[in-house]
Amino acid sequence: MPSLLPIDIARVASQSFALPDICVRIRAMLDDNKSNLEDIGRYISLDPSLSSKLLKLANSPLFRFESQIDSLPKAINIIGGEALYNLVMAETASSAFEHFSSDVIDLKRFWLQSIYAALVAKHLAKMVKIRGSERFFLLGLLHNLGELLVALQSPDLAIACCNYDEKTSPWKLQQQVLGFSYANCSAKLMEFWHLPSQLYVPVMDLHNENKALKNKDVAIIYTAARAGIAMADNQLYSASQLISPLVLKFLKLEQEDLQDAVKFASMEADGVLGVMNPSLHQPL
Repeated sequence: MPSLLPIDIARVASQSFALPDICVRIRAMLDDNKSNLEDIGRYISLDPSLSSKLLKLANSPLFRFESQIDSLPKAINIIGGEALYNLVMAETASSAFEHFSSDVIDLKRFWLQSIYAALVAKHLAKMVKIRGSERFFLLGLLHNLGELLVALQSPDLAIACCNYDEKTSPWKLQQQVLGFSYANCSAKLMEFWHLPSQLYVPVMDLHNENKALKNKDVAIIYTAARAGIAMADNQLYSASQLISPLVLKFLKLEQEDLQDAVKFASMEADGVLGVMNPSLHQPL
């Protein structure tokens, strides 16, 4: 068994790509009762490029507002501070994906799997009526970041982990090859970035079905991650094949609800991919 550990991989990655100051500052402002949304808006407006990208995300299928959001103050007032923080983190995730890109894996598949999982997670969170569904978009987006980390630090092992098939799922093969899953690496990096525990803990547990049967956050990301895999490799898997009906039952969802979430993600992924990574964007 290789002597790699998720914490070591994540530590190296955190030294290579530190969380941008703006993410740290906005988190601190949200946690400080003396700061308000106007303060956050003024701070973000100092970065015109980020402001532009946040407006594009606010007008994307993630929110489906009836009218165009044409200014940062309007976006902040409508979506709120926590949702804004999650959008800033989503943009940071996009930058991290670019930073850690490796040619030993299929980057188009990686991006699609991540976007699909993010959209399914957000849709399921709304169905289950959990507040702050944008947080689940971020969970889905970041859950497989560990694949890029392993690909950069141990490319041969990452290539071996790509050889999954109908009988051996990707996360089971990762466990066999690495002794852990990519999600474990993702969660450890999120922890090194000092993200709130409600972001990294569900990712750490997402392949633990027992945890998914006890915790709604874990159940949603468990379901979304598997749906993302099935959608990205639809010739190998279907979502219903990878997702335990017991987890859906725990969430009080039916197969039809899962199909609706998959359909939503399939319809909207191309548009979101275009906003987040124009260089990779092409019609699906």
